[in-house]
Amino acid sequence: MSKESPPQLMSIQNIADDCARILRRSVEVTTPAIAVIAASAQIGAIDQHRASSILHRTPPPEPIPWMLSYGIQDAVLPVRLPANPRYDMLPRVVVPLRHQGKLVGYLWSIDEPPLGDAPVVRLGSLLTTLARLIDERDAPLAARAQQLAEMTREVLSGDAAALATARERDLLPSDGALTVHRVLMDGDKRAVAVELARPLARRPFLVADSHDSLVLIECSRGAEDTAAVMEELRSACRVAGAQVLACGSAPTARQARLMADVATLRGVESMSWEDAGAWRLLRGWELTPATVVEISPDAAVLLDDPRNSYWHTLLTYFEHSRNVSATAAALYIHRATLHYRLDRVREILGPGVLDDGWRSAALYVALKLHAALEGRGS
Repeated sequence: MSKESPPQLMSIQNIADDCARILRRSVEVTTPAIAVIAASAQIGAIDQHRASSILHRTPPPEPIPWMLSYGIQDAVLPVRLPANPRYDMLPRVVVPLRHQGKLVGYLWSIDEPPLGDAPVVRLGSLLTTLARLIDERDAPLAARAQQLAEMTREVLSGDAAALATARERDLLPSDGALTVHRVLMDGDKRAVAVELARPLARRPFLVADSHDSLVLIECSRGAEDTAAVMEELRSACRVAGAQVLACGSAPTARQARLMADVATLRGVESMSWEDAGAWRLLRGWELTPATVVEISPDAAVLLDDPRNSYWHTLLTYFEHSRNVSATAAALYIHRATLHYRLDRVREILGPGVLDDGWRSAALYVALKLHAALEGRGS
């Protein structure tokens, strides 16, 4: 879905062709996220990376961190990247395109045979015009990001009409399961949202920045769709200089919020509702030590006892479905030692607690939260 006017895109394409003629080799014009805007006809050497970039209008994600490691985002002058056989890449010359000091894109060319400085210098006025055109092309991005944010909030509110409208406008696909991603990050969330508003050749999704996180909504047909959205997010973060701290994914916004909080608590990058298990029972609760006590008074008794190291044994026992052999193996202890510890737990808690389904369930969830708060989550 492209919002660019044909004359503007044609001007960018014409300049790309002119640059290729001057350099006597193929060039690509990309966004700061290295998505292809325009590409010249093939002249000279080619590798699999260029072929894939042109075919899919976006490069394979794997080598992008390596390319960025050469400082191309901060560069003002051309940067030379060596060949990288791991990614089937020939050497490249990367020319940063800046308009009024702002990075708006790159001009890429394969450096095989090696390209001297003189031909690049001859591009001077063309590159100035090219940077200006790209910046003008990007001017509507902030307005589009605002449109996506408003639609995101309406869909999150549960408005069925808003969801239908988003699909009619091709802002969301009509197939797939509605999935909400709540992303906690370090950096400029609004800049990331604006970068994600670029109309690329991809399966569309909604995005909005909130006061403490970024919210993405996709209609996922499976793991591949979600992986593609997450790669778009990582790419936008690289451009905006932001970093994803944790991501929670679920069918609803509240569930996604909980998953993001649990991921943060456990020190993992992401967590989904499908894999949440007992964590689902904590929806609506604050993830604090006070909640441990509120959920299960039995947990409070066990944790307050001088012999409270037994709580970890009990949690491991629960995690392994009360299987004595599996629990003993996980704790690297003898079965007899495990039975001794469980007897001590029953002594501390009193009779019948571990045999009461509801009390055991509450105790398990409380201990799971306690373990995460203590940094000992499984």
